[in-house]
Amino acid sequence: MKNKIFIGAGAVIVAALLWSLDGIFLRPRLSSVAPTFVVFLEHSLGLIILLPFLFIYKSELKKITKKQWSAIFWVALFGGALGTIFFTKALFLTGFVDVSVVVLLQKFQPIFAILLSAIILRERFPAKFYLYALLALVGGYFVTFKDPSSINFGSATVMMAVFSLLAAFSWGSSTTFGKYSLKNINYGLLAALRFGFTVIILMIPAIKYFSTLPSVSIDVWRTLAIIVFTSGAVAMYLYYYGLKKIPASLATLCELAWPFSAVIFDYVFNHNVLSTTQIAGAVLLFIAVTLATRLNKTYTINGKVLVGNNNGEKVGARTANLDINLAKDLPKGLYSCKVDLNGEFYSGLMYHGINSLTNRDCLEVHVLEFNGNLYGKDIEVVTERYLRFPKKFKSVEKLSEQIKKDLSQSFSE
Repeated sequence: MKNKIFIGAGAVIVAALLWSLDGIFLRPRLSSVAPTFVVFLEHSLGLIILLPFLFIYKSELKKITKKQWSAIFWVALFGGALGTIFFTKALFLTGFVDVSVVVLLQKFQPIFAILLSAIILRERFPAKFYLYALLALVGGYFVTFKDPSSINFGSATVMMAVFSLLAAFSWGSSTTFGKYSLKNINYGLLAALRFGFTVIILMIPAIKYFSTLPSVSIDVWRTLAIIVFTSGAVAMYLYYYGLKKIPASLATLCELAWPFSAVIFDYVFNHNVLSTTQIAGAVLLFIAVTLATRLNKTYTINGKVLVGNNNGEKVGARTANLDINLAKDLPKGLYSCKVDLNGEFYSGLMYHGINSLTNRDCLEVHVLEFNGNLYGKDIEVVTERYLRFPKKFKSVEKLSEQIKKDLSQSFSE
């Protein structure tokens, strides 16, 4: 398990480093080509490289549900097409002088990803999250402007910040849907589908640039080829490979290698230096995003199943009761989780909060597709996603309805 996490984290870090090299060394060479056409060409070349995965894993295409197809299309539209176009436009607007700023603003990705999850999945987060999001905005403001006291809101700097944040939203949402899309398909197949859909999406807006193909220089084609084998198709393959093996919260931390390395590369090779104000803003941005991400971090609970009152039978979901003291660091609420029973792994729901039937705080786990006796057994529960705040229900019927809703939301396709 540890080796799996280590390898997955390493893959995400390598992908992040490749993205840094893209902004510092590669994308500046493409400034003679329209951003939309740049993105279309790099994804077309990337699709050629990833095409074999469509044939190798074609049997898995049948496993993809309608919701997954929608998620993959979202990943292609926002992560592949719009996100990359916004990022490229932001870099072009800076004249590749403030590359570090564009990259640093990408740290808003987890903020957008968490907010999107809250909207789509109807999740709620502690008030602290919104405080951290506000602090991140303040940090982003100071990162953007070297002199915050003198700002021209119609300037290229402001437009650069707008496109950077649009890229952060696009890529942040793409991470959320990408993780969902990986549920039962190969990471290589997802990368190929992402690039394929992106090419289709960009075909119409790119048509008007087809006549300029003969004038595209050899240097541009060479740079595009390098992008495909580094920050493009290869980096995306590595990223999905790592994302499949590690929790999203850990992936977010590993992605910090991107802004850190970009700032260093920008200083060493381009001699671009952040102002004192920008450095302070970057520190505030990193702290705020890290604290916000930790609110949705992974928790591991190890304990022995206790004998309960069989209240779960009354609401249609048998639960394994654990010692409430094991949850002293676990925020109250409902979580989707993985349960380890002597090396056998099951999906489940873990609830920490008030029990509507006993009016007492409880820690209990519903193990999906398990019908045996758990009393006295040692189990390990690892949280995956925070679903909602705890609720108190006035009747068994209302509680039963909520449990059915929770199960449907968490495990339905």
